[in-house]
Amino acid sequence: MKRPSVEASLEPLKPFQRRTVEHAFHRLFQAENGTGRFLVADEVGLGKTLVARGIIAKAIDHLWNEVERIDIVYICSNGSIARANLPKLQVGGAD
Repeated sequence: MKRPSVEASLEPLKPFQRRTVEHAFHRLFQAENGTGRFLVADEVGLGKTLVARGIIAKAIDHLWNEVERIDIVYICSNGSIARANLPKLQVGGAD
């Protein structure tokens, strides 16, 4: 996997989506009282998958030189949604 371009993942986001990415990333990786998990819950069609893609890109970029392996766990309500969304969540290219 190639290191993802964070800006390429954030560029298509609307301002409210970008703020969500930044807040989630801060809580996950930067906040003194941070958390190891973060839930984005919103109405259908407001871009949760795009927000997730932005968070994934920032997390991978942040951890790139610190860990040997980065695992992303994607949880959704059913397999059909997972199959539709997994390609949208890809942030890095093949080596």
